Amino acid sequence: MASSSPPPSSTASRDDDDDDRRQDAMWERRTHARILVSDADAGCIIGKAGSDIHAMEARSGAHIKLSGRGRPLPGTDRRVVLVSGLFRTVMDAAELVLEKLFYLGDQVIDAEATVVLVVPDACCGALIGKGGEVIKSLAEESNAGITVSPHDICYGFHDRLVTITGHLDNQLQAVFLILSELLDDVRYSSSVASLSFPSSSVRYGGDGQDEHVERYRSRPDTPVRSPDYDSHVQGTLTMGVADEYVGAIIGYGGRTIQEIERVTGVQIKIVKGEFIPGTNEREVVISGTREAVDAAEAMIVQRVSDTAKGRRRQQGGGGGDRRPVKEVE
Repeated sequence: MASSSPPPSSTASRDDDDDDRRQDAMWERRTHARILVSDADAGCIIGKAGSDIHAMEARSGAHIKLSGRGRPLPGTDRRVVLVSGLFRTVMDAAELVLEKLFYLGDQVIDAEATVVLVVPDACCGALIGKGGEVIKSLAEESNAGITVSPHDICYGFHDRLVTITGHLDNQLQAVFLILSELLDDVRYSSSVASLSFPSSSVRYGGDGQDEHVERYRSRPDTPVRSPDYDSHVQGTLTMGVADEYVGAIIGYGGRTIQEIERVTGVQIKIVKGEFIPGTNEREVVISGTREAVDAAEAMIVQRVSDTAKGRRRQQGGGGGDRRPVKEVE
């Protein structure tokens, strides 16, 4: 009796087609990458009056934002480049950004440049794997060096640094593999909604809006401009703060939040009864001039950070996973 199973070649072809469809679907999913750069590299990425970063957005189709001069990622001396959009556009933009670190025109300016990604601490366990097996596999497949900063040293609110070394092509392959690994982690995809990027960030170009990034912050729509635009322009910022830390911002009888408003001249509204979708975070809306909003943001960040540190000390060093801005469990 003849077998009803398809010939091996037919099965292999169907498997290849399935792989192609999965790959195509992956490219169309939304993601983001945060890359640390020096002030000097930031200038190269921006270009004169934002011309280079605008061109990179146009070429890649991704949104590219850069944190302001003098406002590095807490715990580092470097600024953050946030690239967001469809996976394929994020990878195209990442390549353009990394080329700025390696090349000046056709000339290699730093053959040993390192790439540093910022990844939520909550996502790093799965990225590392049991006994480091996942990160070792990614390093072997990309032929790049990949290291993750220690769990007990966090940057910003709740982040760790993933450092990638090697040639540019190997680093890009490592970035691709890391972002692929994080694509199904809801804690990673939701983390971009909580990024407080307005500390001097400038939105350059781009026709559409990234629903994850733009939904939680609002700046006046202005033409492409240099990072030194008028600090007195009015705008708003919405931060995501874990519900358990909101009381620290308000203070007894509202005294803390009133003091922040008085000192900076901003207006602060904490949204009641609603969380940012997919998180346990409340929206804290700050309105005022860019300069005042940045000052208020810094005071809130400091207040929450101090409260978190105090709680960890009271727990005798325990509760290491309790972060001021929580990830989705």
